[in-house]
Parts: sequence; C-alpha cells; structure tokens
Amino acid sequence: MENTPEVTPVQSKKLSVRNLLMFPLGTIGRDFLYNFFNNFLLSFVLLTKNLTNLQFASITGIIIAARIFDAFNDPIMGGIVENTRTKWGKYKPWQLLGAVLTAGVVIALFNVPLQGWGFIGFLAVVYFMFSITFTMNDISYWGMLPTLTSNSKDRDRLTSFLQIAVGIGAGLSGFAIPILTMGEIGSKVFGSAPVAFAWISVIAAALMILFQLFTILGVKEDPLPPISSKKPPLKFKDIFRTIFRNDQLLWYTLIMLIFSVGTNVVGGGLSTMYIYFEFGYDGMLTMLFGIGYGIVGTIFTLFYPKLSEKFTRDKVLYSTGICIIVGYLLMLIMGLSIPTGYGAFSIDVLGMHFNFTLKYFMMMLANTVLGWGGGFYMIIVINMANSVEYNEYKTGRREESLIFSLRPFTAKLGSALTQGLVSLVYLVAGVLTITNQISQLENSAASNAITAEQKNAAILEVIKGVPESSKIILLVCMCVIPIVFISVAMILYKKKTFLNEKNLALMAEEVAKRKQEEAAAAESEA
Repeated sequence: MENTPEVTPVQSKKLSVRNLLMFPLGTIGRDFLYNFFNNFLLSFVLLTKNLTNLQFASITGIIIAARIFDAFNDPIMGGIVENTRTKWGKYKPWQLLGAVLTAGVVIALFNVPLQGWGFIGFLAVVYFMFSITFTMNDISYWGMLPTLTSNSKDRDRLTSFLQIAVGIGAGLSGFAIPILTMGEIGSKVFGSAPVAFAWISVIAAALMILFQLFTILGVKEDPLPPISSKKPPLKFKDIFRTIFRNDQLLWYTLIMLIFSVGTNVVGGGLSTMYIYFEFGYDGMLTMLFGIGYGIVGTIFTLFYPKLSEKFTRDKVLYSTGICIIVGYLLMLIMGLSIPTGYGAFSIDVLGMHFNFTLKYFMMMLANTVLGWGGGFYMIIVINMANSVEYNEYKTGRREESLIFSLRPFTAKLGSALTQGLVSLVYLVAGVLTITNQISQLENSAASNAITAEQKNAAILEVIKGVPESSKIILLVCMCVIPIVFISVAMILYKKKTFLNEKNLALMAEEVAKRKQEEAAAAESEA
C-alpha cells in the first residue's frame, strides 16, 4: 500500500476567494428579476387590468399550470445540464442562454397593452415560455454551487454570501418596485402603474444579464472530468430513479416545499393587499413594512457560519422556525386588537407626507421578528447541497445539477400552490371589486385622461370603502397559514433528517477511503 497514490478527501476541496465573490454576485440581477416577475405579476394584473372573476380564475389557472410544468421540467433540465460537455463547461452556456431569453420574455409581458381575454391568451403563451427560459438559467446556476467546494465550512460561507446576494436582489425589488408603481412617488416618476411596470421590466431584464456575466466570466471551474465507461452519461430514465434513491434529498425537498408555500402566501400578495386596504394605497408603506425584516435577515446571514459552528446547524434552524411562529402570532394579535386609526402620526420626507398608525408600527415590529425566520430557507438549501455528498456515499455519483434541480423544483411547485391559495383568499375576500376600480383609474392616468393627482385622490376614496370583513380575512390568512405550515415543516425536519455535521464527516471519510482503494486497484491492474 506504500505506492498507493494520495487521494484528496472530498471534504478538503477549498473555495477560492474569486469564486466566493463572483458566484454570489451573479444572482443579484437574477433575483431582482425573479422577484419582480414572481411577486409583482399579480399586482401588475390586478392594478392594470380590469377583470371578471372568471378571467381572474383563468389567469390563476394559467399561472398554476405553468408553474407546475416548470417544476417538473426542472429535473429534466438538471439531467440535460449534467450531460452537457462544452469547452465552457456544462453550466455557463445554459446560464447565458437562459438569461438572455428570459430578459426578452419579461419585457414582452409587461409592455403589452392588451386587456381582457386577449391579455389572458398572451399571458398563457409568455408564461410558459418564461418557465422554460428561466429554468435553463436557474438549474445551471444552482447546479454549479456544490462543485465550487465540498468543504463544510467553505460551503456554509459560500451559501451565506449567496444568501446575502439573494437578499440584495430580492430586497432591491421589494424596496423599489412598490414605491415606483403605487403611490405618490410612483405617480411623480412614471405617472401611472402601467408605465411604471413597463419601464421596470426593461431594467430588470438588463440587470439579470449584467449580473450573470459576473458568474459566467468570473467563476473559475475545475475542468470537466472525462466520461468514464464505468459511469456513463445520465439517461432520461435514470433521472427520477436517482432522485428517489436519495431519501434525505426527498425529505429536504418536501420540507422546503411546505416552508415555501406557508411563508410565501404573505409576500405573494396577502400582505400587500392588506397593507393597501388597511393603511393606504402607497408603495412606501409596503417597503417600510419590510425594512426590519431585511435588516434582521441580513444579520442572520452574516453571523450564520459562526452560529452554526457554535450551536450546530439543527439548533439554529429550530430558532428560525420558532421566530416565524412567534412573529406571525404577534402580528395577528396586533392586527386584531389595535383599532385602525389609533395613535396616528405623520412624517414629512422630501416634501412628501406619510401617515402612520400604532397598528402599522406594531405590526411592522412583528414582521421584524420574522427576519430571523428567513434563515430557515438558507439552512435547508445547505442541507440540499450536503445531500450531494450523501448521494455520492450511497451511489458513487455526485449528480450536482440533478440533485440541485430539486431546489428550484420546490420553489416553483410551491409558487404554484401559493398562487392557488392567494387567489382563493382574494376571491373570498372580494379583492377584485376594489382592484378593478383602482385599475380603471390607473389606466385613465396612463392614457392622460386624468392627472396623477386626480388618480391618487380617487383611489383614496376607493380604499376608504373597503369592507372591514375583507381586511380581517386577509389578516387572518396571512398569519395563520404560515404558522401551520412551518410547524409541520419543523416536525418533519426533526423526525426524518440526519445529515448533520457529524454524519457528513463520517460519510466523507468513507468516500475518501473508497477512492483510495479504487486508485490502488487501478494502479495494481496497470
């Protein structure tokens, strides 16, 4: 055995500073565009289109069907990427193609002037196109992550940096888009919501391509290994077989799906409409509502590597779940117990007048607690990356692209289920009765039939007429649904998963030992 070549253990592959910076940078524009499309499409539809209940239900059906198609397309795309061999690697060609095509699709959707069934037909075609083009980029981007390092601490650092970049992209969209599309500032900049959404779509498309170039041009990958005769390219029939053999991957996928559905109903529309109906039609209110959440989430992300090292990943995850439950309980109590206009105060900023109430301020503080809970998602992403090593331990193959295709799979399937829940709540709460009136006023301003000032004054009168029952339905659903779903997710995590730091180290040891034995056998045969 003294001639046995030394094999680097899987866990010892280090992460370069260049890749630590360039890979996360690539997703800032991606997440700006994705959050714009995913979180504000419904607002765009409701506030710029005049819809019947049947038309709204049809749009909901189209979005759900497209997202389910998109979700089940992810593993197939993962298999395609896994088998790709080019001089630029297997990830970067798909990242570039997907970014450029997605940019074109998004610009087309938000700039079409159609209304009614004509818009619905166009939406059906374009939405399915988005499902294909963004998947090209998304699967290849996330599939690259586990290849950059297999060192546990480095992977925590990379994922932490990546989550910061995701937060920047999502935060910028959550900050800028409400302000620029709804309320006084948006009216001064663009005049109306239709014009604002059109311009923002162009900006989002440009940002996606620009930031993806950081990853495409900046990340340095290891050369692709030759396709061994012992390990032939992954066949289509093997794709789902590989996934279902990895029991830990499946549990993490289910947990992420439950978490995504339960928490995204809030950001997916319920909180936006509740804030508009309860506190006023002003994007500044929705932006300020999420500031504390963003700050606490950033703090969690920055300190997560140290926290996981001191307390273990599992304990940190449980703390995030508890914060989600506590935060939404506080929000529900404040929303139901404090009278709407109690403790009103106002602030003048740059010549603009903003009104606030005690209820708004206390609910905003409750939302700040939820910022810590956002770390739940990041920890599950890390565990999904760790299931690559588990897959190698069980089968001898890593299959990074295929395994990580389950991350966007859960995001998109969860988004479909979220869309169904949000739309159901909207119909029950009678939201369309209000938004159709707002849409008519926004389109009148866009065609210069009325001024922006006249539009804002008329919308204020519409908001005053929102029934109290509609606001209560929105509030209860946006608080109770996340509490129930995160409780189930935490129970499953506790009972069904085991890829903690100790077990991963043992698996890595075993994989390294097998590689040494294979290398020794190959040398003796030679």
